[in-house]
Amino acid sequence: MESVYHDLMRRLDDFPAGALPSPYLLEILMMIFEEEEARLAVDLPSAPEELSALARRLERDEEELYRILERMADKGLVYAKVKEGKRYYNLLPLLPGIFEMQFMKGEVTPEKRRVAELFDRYYYEGWGKTSFTSNTALARVLLVEEEIPRGQEVLPYEKVSEYIKDSTYMALTTCFCRHEAELLGKSCGKPKDVCMCFGPFAEFLVQRGFARRASREEMLEALERAERAGLVHVTDNIQEKINFICNCCGCCCGFLGTMTRLNISGAVAASRYMAKVDVDLCNGCESCLDVCQVKAIRLEDERAVVDGTKCIGCGLCASHCPGEAVEIVPRKGWKEPARNIAELGVAFLRERGKL
Repeated sequence: MESVYHDLMRRLDDFPAGALPSPYLLEILMMIFEEEEARLAVDLPSAPEELSALARRLERDEEELYRILERMADKGLVYAKVKEGKRYYNLLPLLPGIFEMQFMKGEVTPEKRRVAELFDRYYYEGWGKTSFTSNTALARVLLVEEEIPRGQEVLPYEKVSEYIKDSTYMALTTCFCRHEAELLGKSCGKPKDVCMCFGPFAEFLVQRGFARRASREEMLEALERAERAGLVHVTDNIQEKINFICNCCGCCCGFLGTMTRLNISGAVAASRYMAKVDVDLCNGCESCLDVCQVKAIRLEDERAVVDGTKCIGCGLCASHCPGEAVEIVPRKGWKEPARNIAELGVAFLRERGKL
């Protein structure tokens, strides 16, 4: 039986972000996939395939296949959608996908605690390093909108509020990273109900009970609460049709935690901006140190100093500075994000030698 789970590990490693083979991952897969689900998953496509075509290709009974795929969709293992009356399915990657969905429902059970423990060990064993250290980052930081410098041309994909205003389907879900940390007894206690999803994937999450549909007003309110709590806006490293906006802390988050826990820079693409301190206005109150999620600010001679190699350009230090001593300025050498998810995936696969 174990051999099929080894096959599944290899299958998941074919996705752009990969899946480092590991005894920890093997145990995770054996916990969340039933054997017949694992056997089927090995042969599932990465992009949605229509059910009847899938049944013909796999030489499976369509009704039986439908039953298994629906069960897997409810467990957050496959993506499912209905288009023009036809059903489509595809295997989800480990990241982003299967990992996050194991914690989105906010469940607290012995099984979920064990899965959280295994993912934590897997992360420190090497998954964190291999998943978040590509030349092309999986995610990027969005600057706190009110801190965008005046007179600066604002690119369409830089404004968080524009994504919320332009999206026709939006949802809020549990922060999977902070919930995982909570299951391990080490959560920072910051808000968990501020993780945002958009578009078809958000619709799928709502249908399967992983998220709840939210209005524009609710999304904007959650955004404001996240900023007040000192959380960093992180989204897909693409320009068009984003799937998520996570509101991240440096202690629990996989993206930012790779910088703070593993001391690896570049796990998330910085915004087009960075922080700069006016030493004449700074009184050394340390508000910026407290709110910086990646420890990019230190105190020297009772004045704040920004480490430009660590600053991710989130703008929280500026928005929380009572003396308005922090200025947000354009970043030199900034790299524009990929145009869409397909372009981002191709970049990942090329870097991993899969193309």
